[in-house]
Amino acid sequence: MNKPKVLIIGASGLVGGEILKTTENMGQDIVTLSRKKLKSKNQHTKEIIIDFDNLQSSDIPEVNHVYIALGTELDTSELIYIKKSKREGFRKVDYEYVTKLAKMAHENGAESISIVSAVGANKSSKNLYLKTKGEMEEKVISICYSKTIFAEPGHLLGQRPLKKIRPEVPIMEFGARILKPLMIGPLENLKFIEASLVARSMVKHMNKPTDKIVRLRYNELINA
Repeated sequence: MNKPKVLIIGASGLVGGEILKTTENMGQDIVTLSRKKLKSKNQHTKEIIIDFDNLQSSDIPEVNHVYIALGTELDTSELIYIKKSKREGFRKVDYEYVTKLAKMAHENGAESISIVSAVGANKSSKNLYLKTKGEMEEKVISICYSKTIFAEPGHLLGQRPLKKIRPEVPIMEFGARILKPLMIGPLENLKFIEASLVARSMVKHMNKPTDKIVRLRYNELINA
């Protein structure tokens, strides 16, 4: 049986990097699509360097599975309110890039797709961040992959390739560890989670029979 060929878009990020590690450990045939070369990858992993603003159909290789882990780097407060100067750039990355790449990959023969979204994604939300994620999900579903997976984690834990120091993050994560036992019922999906678990769950569900549309929230993500 031939190994599945996978495309990872966003492998330089937190979850994307973990998806790359997981698929490499499985010996899958991997192509990455990114703006710049990766610092760490398997010698058998092929890289394609592109300009996301000037995508051509030839930029997207023929693969079986697609993973998209793209997202704008936002401050914690911007998850609640994104200032006007950043809204256009945020939507370009988190909606336009993701949906355009998903459509192009499908047109090139990809059968299944798995995308990092966010807990609470809802196209009807008054929160711009959650509304955009919800609209992205709806658009990707309309492309009609044979299998569409959305990982919807809360705050991600792991070593980020940060461009700037964010002192509020360790404070927030410390508080979340204390409050974790109290986060039950509707609050459970808001629990912080390791990026490695998110990636592992995405890959596991990609490689097993599932429903046509799957949303992975906290319980599904930690039990991969």
